[in-house]
Amino acid sequence: YNSAPPPPPPMDTSPGGLYAIPPGALLYEGSVVVMKNNIGYMCSSGGQLETSPAVTQDCGWKVTSTGFMMFSFENAKNGGFMKATDSNVVIGPPGNDTMFEVKFNPNGSVSFQSTVSNMFIGIKDPEMYLEMAS
Repeated sequence: YNSAPPPPPPMDTSPGGLYAIPPGALLYEGSVVVMKNNIGYMCSSGGQLETSPAVTQDCGWKVTSTGFMMFSFENAKNGGFMKATDSNVVIGPPGNDTMFEVKFNPNGSVSFQSTVSNMFIGIKDPEMYLEMAS
């Protein structure tokens, strides 16, 4: 006689009362996300990666899966990929330097580290919170 497994624990709710989405759930091929750290939103304008205090049309990033737990991010409006150098994250064409490995942080944020340098998206503030682009 099989008894049903116990129900899963309730999900955490966000301050707005909505269910919190595990950050990894937004990272799938073709999804468009916005990334926010303590400084602001990661956006691309005029071929430059910038931080904006509010979400604009320049802040959506199309996700491409490039391997196990690895992704690249193309700006959904302006094109160009987040690309790591030895000391910065810039916008450029796709290549090995546009692949980032996701790391899940205990506070619910995620960090993205370049697979070719030690740079993180967000550089000195690498803890990103993900949202679906609207």
